[in-house]
Amino acid sequence: MKHEDSTQKKVEYVEIRRLNFNNDLKEYTVITTTKGIKDLYMKLSDSKYSRSAPIPVLEEGEYFLVLKPKLKKIKNGDIEIEKLETSRSTLNIFYQEIENQEYADKNQSDPILILKIIDHPKKIKLTII
Repeated sequence: MKHEDSTQKKVEYVEIRRLNFNNDLKEYTVITTTKGIKDLYMKLSDSKYSRSAPIPVLEEGEYFLVLKPKLKKIKNGDIEIEKLETSRSTLNIFYQEIENQEYADKNQSDPILILKIIDHPKKIKLTII
């Protein structure tokens, strides 16, 4: 009998930015450098606005995780993180799709969520619940 639950550890994170933007990002992207987050923010900047969003800073023992899962249940929805936990060398991300009236009104279906993870990068597994 496996006791896998005993090896799972909750992971601390901070939501940095939430947006809806159609681009070529993968389902998830790990960013471990300041240059990496600057490059991402340049890619996500919207020319309609004169000011761009402030670029967050990385501290020792942290990394950014950019999530852009394909929506399966709610066409013009958003995503909400339920929990993050590590199990051995894998970071398990449990999320659900939620209604977002603003995205529905604008017919947007590409939610992006940028998280700052207080840990070291691991293999990533996204699970919709």
